[in-house]
Amino acid sequence: MSKYGKILYQRESPVAIALRFWYDSPVTMYEMVRKLEKESPLGRLGHMKKRIFIILCVLAVLLVGCTSTRVKRVSGGEKIDLSGNWNDTDIQMISNSMIEDCLKGSWIKARTKAGGKPVVVIGVIENRSSEHIDTTIISKKLEAALINSGKVVTVNDFENRDLLLAEREYQQGNASSKTAKVSGKEIGADYMLLGSVKTNFDQEGKKSVRTYYVDLELVNIETGVKVWMNEDAVKKYIEKNAFKF
Repeated sequence: MSKYGKILYQRESPVAIALRFWYDSPVTMYEMVRKLEKESPLGRLGHMKKRIFIILCVLAVLLVGCTSTRVKRVSGGEKIDLSGNWNDTDIQMISNSMIEDCLKGSWIKARTKAGGKPVVVIGVIENRSSEHIDTTIISKKLEAALINSGKVVTVNDFENRDLLLAEREYQQGNASSKTAKVSGKEIGADYMLLGSVKTNFDQEGKKSVRTYYVDLELVNIETGVKVWMNEDAVKKYIEKNAFKF
């Protein structure tokens, strides 16, 4: 029995008595109502009011008793939508489609002809939506898509630069001169990938349409010229039922 149930049980309220009947020896609703009529301390309430109150108590107990939690392991690639909010499926879809379009741009052909693969650093992906969205997950998915394409090289992003700097400084005083890594030899990025996530929400009654817009742009770090930009969207139609049995 839950903590709340024990407190009610001690007070011997109608709900407590119903809980006692339910937990000690599960009975039918009819049997529970009959027992409660005999034992519940409802004082001077009329017979009909008393019966209605008891039935409501029994229904509350039955609803609590029917509550359960079930957990099932699923594949990481399985598409699951529960609330209609932004989720991992949306991230994967957007990342793959946007990077595929980015790598078809004329910028990469021009850069490759100049010699070597272009070097890209992932900048900030801003959350401008009405929801809490961890945009670092989007950043990592975009970076993974770039690396897996084999067409570009990515370098360390902003968040981890201090970690590398601290490690190099540590090695200067603690590692051997042959293995210690020195500063000033990092590969400079040619381009920075920037972006944002925005939302639009339309609702009428129990039906709603939620649209997520993801904007990305690739900027030449030396000149500041935008060499590629695109917007992709995920639109969701959501219909919620008030009750489900």
